[in-house]
Amino acid sequence: MNVYAISPLLSAMTFLALGLFVLKQTKGSLTNIPFVLMCLSTVGWQLTWTFLFTATDAEQAHLLVRIGYSSIIFMPVFHFHFFSGFVGRQRQEMALLFIFYTTGIIFLILLWTSSLFVDGYRAFFWGFYPKAGVLHPIYLCMVNFLSFRLVQILEREWKRPDLAIQRRIQIKYALVGFIFYFLSASDFLVNYGFEFYPLGFITILLALGIWTYAIVRRQLLDIQVVIRRNLVYSVLIACITATYLVMVLVLEKWFQDFLGYRSLIATAFVGFLIAVFFNPLRSRIQAFIDRALFKATPEELAQQREQLLAEIRKSEQQKAIATLAAGLAHEIKNPLASIKTFTEYLTQRHDDPEFRERFQKIVGGEVERINLIVQQLLEFAKPKPPNLEPVRVEAVVEETLELLSSELVKKHVQVVKDYGEGSNILGDTHQLKQVFLNLLLNSLQAMNGSGCLEIKTGKEGDDTLNVQDSR
Repeated sequence: MNVYAISPLLSAMTFLALGLFVLKQTKGSLTNIPFVLMCLSTVGWQLTWTFLFTATDAEQAHLLVRIGYSSIIFMPVFHFHFFSGFVGRQRQEMALLFIFYTTGIIFLILLWTSSLFVDGYRAFFWGFYPKAGVLHPIYLCMVNFLSFRLVQILEREWKRPDLAIQRRIQIKYALVGFIFYFLSASDFLVNYGFEFYPLGFITILLALGIWTYAIVRRQLLDIQVVIRRNLVYSVLIACITATYLVMVLVLEKWFQDFLGYRSLIATAFVGFLIAVFFNPLRSRIQAFIDRALFKATPEELAQQREQLLAEIRKSEQQKAIATLAAGLAHEIKNPLASIKTFTEYLTQRHDDPEFRERFQKIVGGEVERINLIVQQLLEFAKPKPPNLEPVRVEAVVEETLELLSSELVKKHVQVVKDYGEGSNILGDTHQLKQVFLNLLLNSLQAMNGSGCLEIKTGKEGDDTLNVQDSR
């Protein structure tokens, strides 16, 4: 296959995919039909050029030129039809549409019956290409008139002061996409004998990318599209990469024909230089798509993901601390009540040795108990490296249940314990308590009200202990 035919084939396939997708989503509505016709006319143009660039005889080239221009003639009319309807001015522009649809039909008849519109073809280094007839400049006047009129309509609509923000964004994407598509008109210069490879496929692919993004993210058309952003990203990056490779291949082939070299080493060297030259452009386009779809580059997204995960972990920990603090507040009240009682009688029974002895023993113990509770809260908030020692799991579970006793009572949760054969394991008491606390908090949250919390412990194997909770 001629390497120069790859680029129009790529364009044809992408526009065919978009046109069929919109047609499927339209579901009988006529609103988006002009857009589908716009895509299919582009397919006809690019697909015919694919075969034209590989044609081997004059008769075949002559037929393909006529088939291709049968689509090209109506492309500006389909664009104007769709976008005038898009901004709600189809009725106001109906007379203009009738005139240019009629003109298009006349051009189509002349195309197949005479050489006034297309006067044969020329042979270039990439293959055959149509030669402009005497009426071709009139067609170009129609293209320019409809294009400038369309830009004027879209710009006027975009500048309306009462226009909603979402609608303004839609019109901006529609306008920018159409401007890129219009730039493909540079290919018409080849019809008049300018020998340079037609690169209009690049700008129409850019237009397709903009319109596809606007359809998916900005509801450009009257369809509901639910597509994962990573799928859109993959498709767009695939189009960019394919376009990049085609450009490298086409330019390398052009240099080969122009300089006349045939060495494989020279081909690889020139291809490498072209790839290096165009790589910054590809990177810039890919970065633009990254920011358009995800508002960040992949590296920034990875950092944001890590920050988000850290925030989630911190939020879960704070939630657990809040619940733990509520339980600890309840636990602290008991020793504080004992301390308060003894301090109230201190002035009255200060001379009683037995009272002083009990005061020292009980108040000192309660203060130590409060200190231990606060220390547990601090250790939960700021985990330390594990301190492994023999631990009885059932005792740790019981201590954890005590911390949640007020929460269990408040939510009317009944606790059923089924402890198996107890044994010591090697672990960190405080960290195990944190694990059990998270499990119990998740169980309470899953209940969403009263219920039964069943806790089972048991041995698995020789050295492990299994702890389960069922709701």
